Amino acid sequence: MSNLANLQAGFQAYLRDDARSTTFKSIVDDKKVGATKRLKIYHDAYRFRIIDALAAAYPKLQVYLGGGLFEDTARSYLTKTPSVYPNLRWYGEKMPAHLQQALPKHPIAAEMAYFEWALSLAFDAEDAPVLQLQDLAAVPPEYWGELRFKFQASVQLLALKHNTVAVWQALDVEETPPKPEKMTDTHWLIWRQDLTSKFRSLTASEVLALQMALASASFGEICEKLFESLGDDATMQAAQYLAGWLQAGLITAKF
Repeated sequence: MSNLANLQAGFQAYLRDDARSTTFKSIVDDKKVGATKRLKIYHDAYRFRIIDALAAAYPKLQVYLGGGLFEDTARSYLTKTPSVYPNLRWYGEKMPAHLQQALPKHPIAAEMAYFEWALSLAFDAEDAPVLQLQDLAAVPPEYWGELRFKFQASVQLLALKHNTVAVWQALDVEETPPKPEKMTDTHWLIWRQDLTSKFRSLTASEVLALQMALASASFGEICEKLFESLGDDATMQAAQYLAGWLQAGLITAKF
């Protein structure tokens, strides 16, 4: 390894608090700005940049936790999960899981992180043409049972156990959020329509239908499964779900 490569590796190790770093030996030490102070400037700047990137990824989480607790949590995340990403946009990927361990007394924090990360993933997802309701008008009735659908890459399903979204919405409009409250599992649909990340809650039957559709189940198979709980209303309900998915721009193609 060249001298430059050794120096770069040692400097990186120092930034990550690796005790094996020998960077100090390579830094000029003078009376104006000693080696310790020079290196500390970069050491602190690196952490502040990471914290800023996490705050950009989780803006409402930062407000919810408060600046001090958020910064402490971000620093502990950096210690346990050193960055390996060339693009800081993706560095916060494991933050929700970290929050489950780091803040067990704040379970809503991890859920809010999952929610905000899902919104950002929806926004960044690859775009695709949208299938319109009229595109299905020419499908003969006898073929409907075999229809399957391809969905936008932005489409995600998220299950939450608390009133996390209500808290997030209050923070989003700078209102006092409700107190965290445990609830019956609520499923949320998250997707992007045009240039906006959107979300809405789902009933249990729509969750089932959408999960099957995302797994490439046919329209007929979805109707048969819904019949177990909805009876004769199953086909009509499945058609309403499908119309809603099309209107929201969730579907890109039929096959």
